[in-house]
Amino acid sequence: MANHLARPPPSASSPLPISSPTTPKKPLFLVPNLHQRRTFTNGLIGVATIMFISADSANAAARRPPPPPPAEKIDPNMSGVTAKVLASKKRKEAMKAEIAKLREKGKVIE
Repeated sequence: MANHLARPPPSASSPLPISSPTTPKKPLFLVPNLHQRRTFTNGLIGVATIMFISADSANAAARRPPPPPPAEKIDPNMSGVTAKVLASKKRKEAMKAEIAKLREKGKVIE
């Protein structure tokens, strides 16, 4: 009678053997788990997306207008005051040219 109390009954929480020694093991790459499959699929989707976007950006470079001509470079030896005076003279010359164009059209300038 005490014999049945010596061994506890099998419960649902007891771990079951994952594989028995008689079953042959399959190679890991043939039976990937869900995480590996998801990572692999997401990687393929990412590569396809990048290739699709990069193909469009290559065509966009052909449509891009050429860069503007290089502007005048400021002489590094020029002082700040000299640069301001030079810029003021350029603005004054541009204003005189604009006034001359307006006078040719017949507009009154005060």
